[in-house]
Amino acid sequence: MKIKVTDLRDLLLEILEKRNIEGKEIITNHFIEAELRGHSSHGIQRIIPLIKGVELGTIKSKLDYEVLIRRDNQILIDAKHSIGIVLWDKLIDEFIANVIAVKNASHIGFLGYYTRKVARKGRIGIMFGNAEPAVVMPGTSKKILSTTPLSISIPTNPPIVLDMALASTARGKIIEALRKGEKIPYGVAVNEKGEITTDPNEALKGGILPIGGMKGFFLMLTLELLTSFLTGSAVGPEVRGVLNTENPPNKGEVLITLDPLASDTHGVEIFKGFTDLPGWHSEKMSTREYLDIDDILYRQLEELNRKVPYFR
Repeated sequence: MKIKVTDLRDLLLEILEKRNIEGKEIITNHFIEAELRGHSSHGIQRIIPLIKGVELGTIKSKLDYEVLIRRDNQILIDAKHSIGIVLWDKLIDEFIANVIAVKNASHIGFLGYYTRKVARKGRIGIMFGNAEPAVVMPGTSKKILSTTPLSISIPTNPPIVLDMALASTARGKIIEALRKGEKIPYGVAVNEKGEITTDPNEALKGGILPIGGMKGFFLMLTLELLTSFLTGSAVGPEVRGVLNTENPPNKGEVLITLDPLASDTHGVEIFKGFTDLPGWHSEKMSTREYLDIDDILYRQLEELNRKVPYFR
């Protein structure tokens, strides 16, 4: 179904307001922007596990965090199970350090939201993190790594913003396909036996494949280790509370910002003759006034709005 962006925004605000959740405008704007920019896997469907965590008490409805270490323009923060989107929005706006490491925040949405903000401040942004295990080593079926989200932004006009999972697909896209009754692309996931599957239900039982085979796997593994090394977060199979919010979140994410130095943008002129640069297509998409939302998800949103609490 098509729904006006303003109507969808009002519905999300109402759902959050009824739970007295801090930063409801920030959360709503994030989810809407995710949908507008084509990141539906990190869009409004993510309000459901967020509400579940708040109602079960595994996610705090109000910001409550602690600075653990601050030195050499670097900072480490324990989010203490606060809402990650609200916390990271605050950290970006206040720009408190060149390296920001956070552990124990709830799901923070799509990373390009934050790196794009960094680029608009005239700086380079590099952001990565971890989550619950969803990715298998090629040739196996045991989930041991997260999808390893990565975003890099460059302060051009408009900003170049790479925002991707290093897995063959995002777990949210598989969940979305399951809800819509659709198949997933061939070659992105395996079933419990380690066999390629296009069935989203079988893929969730099995796991997602990394991009680039074993090279991609070890790139993901290294970034996961780096996330844990910098934040002190859980790692690999230890991670909980990101999608399944019956558990408190114990993941981590890192943002590194850099001065532009040479600010040499001649490469933009070279490459834009071949293709849209990362983030430019989504810039055009972000001005839409209507969104396509599947009926099942919309009914779930209506139920969340009607029944408070929903999960207790």
